[in-house]
Amino acid sequence: MIWHIVRFDMSELDEATRASLENDLAGLTALEDVAWLRVARDVEDPGMTGLITAFADHDALERYRVHPDHLPVVQRARELAIPAVRLDIATDDDPTPLP
Repeated sequence: MIWHIVRFDMSELDEATRASLENDLAGLTALEDVAWLRVARDVEDPGMTGLITAFADHDALERYRVHPDHLPVVQRARELAIPAVRLDIATDDDPTPLP
């Protein structure tokens, strides 16, 4: 399994813009290759939002990266100049038990 983790610094956004972008991120759960997805705010750093997604394999992650529904969300974050840090890790987890 591939875990795709992104930390977004949304501290400069107004609440409405931030909530809208978080909603766009959460909507990516509908993409076929996404096995699991969560979007949430950091409990200790309220300006940060995290995205955690799981994919069956590296090929699924690559399809997600270029998916036509994913690209506008990435573009919007770039246009808003949101600093982001990405981490992709591979594990031997079975995605079946994920809620």
